[in-house]
Amino acid sequence: MSKLAIIGFLFAVLVLAEIISLLQLRSSLTSNATYWKQRSAVMGEITYVALGDSAAQGIGASKPANGYVGIIAERLERKTGKTVRVVNLGVSGAKVQDVIDKQIPQLKNYKPDYVTIEAGANDVVNFNAAKFKASYDQLVPLLPANTVVATMPNFGGRISRDNAVKAANNIVRETAASRGLLVADLYTVTKSHESPFNYAADFFHPNNRGYKNWADAFWTVLNKL
Repeated sequence: MSKLAIIGFLFAVLVLAEIISLLQLRSSLTSNATYWKQRSAVMGEITYVALGDSAAQGIGASKPANGYVGIIAERLERKTGKTVRVVNLGVSGAKVQDVIDKQIPQLKNYKPDYVTIEAGANDVVNFNAAKFKASYDQLVPLLPANTVVATMPNFGGRISRDNAVKAANNIVRETAASRGLLVADLYTVTKSHESPFNYAADFFHPNNRGYKNWADAFWTVLNKL
């Protein structure tokens, strides 16, 4: 086999592997949601509720528990020495208004000891500052006092929205501060650890390595509570 044929074969293998990975990623939209629904039925001594979008669902991780929500739950168990009930209300594709309309109303069903939220990444793709601020002004007063709010991550994958992200993060910080909520600086952590090896096959969602950085950003704040 010639060198050219070998290169062609290896390229075809890489393309096929990428296609398979993308198909697995798409199927995880359903399987991850099912996993978290089933896990929420498992009681614990303390309750951790996650609000957000596909990142909360752990899309891109090798398994749902390897997303940042699963990592945080594991760390909470080690920190407290207690079992943790994980209620993941995140929904893939959710925008800030979706969190307000569909996730916040479900909080009344739980008495969470810890709450995290990362919401706005899907709004940033087509960013409108006035609309974003109006949504966050509506959202933040609805969050429990023990909520840790994340800034938007660094968008270092296949899209670049840094100016929009910075504008959105200013709104997040100011709005959260006005209600006394703690903020996890997800942007700084993900930017300082930016690497192509932190992304899943779609080069948008984090992979296991990327989600560890997300968990670290939240944990910097949660570990002090």
